[in-house]
Amino acid sequence: MAAAVASEKSQRTRAVLIEAAINRMAASGPAVDFAAIAGDVGLTKGAVYHHFGSVDGLVEAVFKEAIRRHAELVTAASSTGTGRERLLGLVEESARLYGSGTPFYRLLLRLHVEAGVLRPYLGPIARKVQRRQRTYMTELVVAGQRDGSIRADIDAEATGAMVNATMQGLLVQQFEPARVQRRAALDFAELIGVLL
Repeated sequence: MAAAVASEKSQRTRAVLIEAAINRMAASGPAVDFAAIAGDVGLTKGAVYHHFGSVDGLVEAVFKEAIRRHAELVTAASSTGTGRERLLGLVEESARLYGSGTPFYRLLLRLHVEAGVLRPYLGPIARKVQRRQRTYMTELVVAGQRDGSIRADIDAEATGAMVNATMQGLLVQQFEPARVQRRAALDFAELIGVLL
């Protein structure tokens, strides 16, 4: 019983530290300051080392949590309706979130970019996420083909890959002003409507 309580407390502490790291990294930029993160929640930097081992371990945990939170939101937005409605719901919610300009989404963008450049240890995570996203988008196209809301003559896998690539482009659109981001998302939604 004591071990279960200790494990639960450890998991709560880890979650609190990840949240503090997300907030600090989103507000302050890519530098990771264990002492500041720990201080934000009344712990020592030793607690951060205990739970994550290194800066890389903490950044990896932050990246995974950011991806999980985003996936939860877009999955919820694409959970009901025809396959077409679900796919368009995913596109619209992704565009809204990516275009929100919030510190959280700027952090998510930065970590995606850094996965390919500055933090290669995040690369396998990013690739796994890409595979899951393509699969999910392909499943939505197939669902639409089954329910008749998406043309049966299009290649579901190619369409899923195209939508996924566009979603990644919308993520990078955060570099553009909000009006440009919204226009790109609306243009893509219109194009998808025509193609499907």
